[in-house]
Amino acid sequence: MRSATRDDAPALAALSLESSAFYAELAPAVFAAGEAEDFAEWIASEWDDGPAVLALVAEADGLVVAYLEAVVQEPEPWRRFFGSRDHRERRLHVNAVLTAASHRRQGIATLLVERAEAWGRTKGATVSLLDTWAESPVSVPFWERRMGYRRRSIVFRKPL
Repeated sequence: MRSATRDDAPALAALSLESSAFYAELAPAVFAAGEAEDFAEWIASEWDDGPAVLALVAEADGLVVAYLEAVVQEPEPWRRFFGSRDHRERRLHVNAVLTAASHRRQGIATLLVERAEAWGRTKGATVSLLDTWAESPVSVPFWERRMGYRRRSIVFRKPL
């Protein structure tokens, strides 16, 4: 496990494309396969490895097989007017966890998330938040059973 760099952009694009194709096959009305053209270049151009961003990769046999991106978000002062406690605190937000299908269920994502949680604590985060597709046969069991996260909200969708 190591910090990700711009040089990992092609591998990160490949992981993302594999993930989007997986979900597009499961629920084509909700997801679409990602577009490969210029994706790696876009990732490299958008790269932000500032102090509030954690980007990690895991390798096997010299290949990137997993990626995690997380950020520390500061309390939002205007949130004091509303009920959610989570947004009143410094929090870790996990933006992405991608694992190659060939390396799932080997503990790689667990190690990445545990590292992110530890990093978040060192930055003063008191809670970790993320979102995922509620019907995912991969991510929901991972977050709930493996990592101990609990559902907190629901996003509703209705095609118009």
